[in-house]
Amino acid sequence: MGQRHTHTSWVSFLGHRPPARLGGRRRARPEPAATPPSAPALSSEQQRRADELQQDLQLARDIQQGLLLEAAPRLAGWELSAISMPARDLGGDLYDFLSLGGGIQGIMIGDVSGKGLPAALRMAVARTVFRHEARRDEAPASTLAAVNRGILSEIPQGMVTMLYARLDTARGELHLANAGHTFPLIVNCTVSEIELSGLPLGVDADSDYREARAQLGPGDSVVLYTDGVLEAENPAGEIFTYERLEALIAANRQLKPRAMVALMLHELRTWAGDTLQSDDVTMVVLRRRLTDLGAELRSIVEDILGAEPAAPFWDEELAPLAEANAEIWIAALPEIMKRAQSRLGRGLARELNQQLRLTLEDYRA
Repeated sequence: MGQRHTHTSWVSFLGHRPPARLGGRRRARPEPAATPPSAPALSSEQQRRADELQQDLQLARDIQQGLLLEAAPRLAGWELSAISMPARDLGGDLYDFLSLGGGIQGIMIGDVSGKGLPAALRMAVARTVFRHEARRDEAPASTLAAVNRGILSEIPQGMVTMLYARLDTARGELHLANAGHTFPLIVNCTVSEIELSGLPLGVDADSDYREARAQLGPGDSVVLYTDGVLEAENPAGEIFTYERLEALIAANRQLKPRAMVALMLHELRTWAGDTLQSDDVTMVVLRRRLTDLGAELRSIVEDILGAEPAAPFWDEELAPLAEANAEIWIAALPEIMKRAQSRLGRGLARELNQQLRLTLEDYRA
């Protein structure tokens, strides 16, 4: 956990390296290893308790994931995608969203020290403390300072990185503070970090936090993530690094949040190969929609089909509606989807229908 240049001991993927060959000579055949004694069989009562514990852990994970999924809101004029993948049954990463009224949306992402059940318990406490303080509707720096005091009181042996932003959804203004978390990325014609540092929560009761502002225009995105992304290891023990993440996003900056998150997860899995994930991976991607409905819908078609396949489909099937309003699009959508299924197949047509309909409902609202 921490900013991208900080490597900490609890974040890595465990790599397994093959043994080196000894010159070109054949090794002597080793003596067979002694068979270790088998573990004693569990009694029926012990097996029952083990099964109950496994069921409880699965229930806890379902509850934890449910809380994260339910937290993601629909924001008029914006697209949002968020995912958290714990390394164990339970994770210590967290994100949260709070509607603060007047078109202001609170957005938080954090990373609790440790793994497994202890980290999950700290995560639950950190989320509760954050929600309590964020509802006071104060500036991000003041909110993080208050959360820090709460963390020190409630989690005396834990440390949390946290980034908190207040988004004015009408103006596109992002106002944020950072407590030791990885720097957020602003994605438009370039990819740039908001380099805003601060001590993690739970270190010093007198910590103060600075603030920064960013303006998101139509089509701009912000990417928030935990350092499990940067420090993912491949089988050779190399970490993914910020440079690889930046290059990946820069080469695909036109992607919508859903597709961007899917791409980053795919690249991390490809990078890790058979290496076991040993740190939680969490991402939140937020994008401001384009003001022109036709341009926004075309970008969705390109996002799903790819730029080259999308061009003939758009020109032949959708271009006549390019200047229409959302109501006309919604009325025409069933017929459009019939033609889409004939041309593209059921899977792509279904995905296209879902994304177009969600967007049109947003513009109609």
